[in-house]
Amino acid sequence: MRFPALFAIFVTFLFWLSYELRKAKKHDTDSSASFWQREAQADNVRRQSLDNLDYITIPLDSLPFFYGIDEKLDEVQKNVTELAPCTIVNLSGYTNTELKLMYGPANLPALTEYDQNFTRLVRALYQWGNRLSEIGHDTDAVQVLEYAVSIKSDVTAGYLLLGKLYQKQGMLQKIDALITDASSLNTLLKDNLIQQLKTLRL
Repeated sequence: MRFPALFAIFVTFLFWLSYELRKAKKHDTDSSASFWQREAQADNVRRQSLDNLDYITIPLDSLPFFYGIDEKLDEVQKNVTELAPCTIVNLSGYTNTELKLMYGPANLPALTEYDQNFTRLVRALYQWGNRLSEIGHDTDAVQVLEYAVSIKSDVTAGYLLLGKLYQKQGMLQKIDALITDASSLNTLLKDNLIQQLKTLRL
């Protein structure tokens, strides 16, 4: 029965195309014909050096690890340490077409992996900071969440939690800096996040 398999492949292709077109609209207001033109151009770019990427190194020695006091905490900390040897780059602001135009299609699998590692990292950092706060380690939670912000995490819940911890600790001036950081995010939730952070300042 090859038909179901071919149909599944076709549906998957349609989802991919729809996703790429939506992403491309952020940077290119032309028709889908323009998208395919850029795709064709991107597919012919020669492999470029990746030396200029903004690689992220997890500072394990300066982050607040605690072991044996909470199982959930142990688990999320393990997720972070497992990512330490991985290559991590934040490429969330680029479409696949843009990445191919800049670095060549041959580099796209590696770039995708680097960006996926970033997504895993920022999610783990939020979970880490959240769990630290839940068990009463607010100061350590702030340290973890501030690191996440420093590498331009796009997990909006992390920004909001950090803002609430600043409010709780009476550090309202830091909320202003956090709002500035949130303003540079490339996410549809940015405006709502900024508004929520501003209410913490009142």
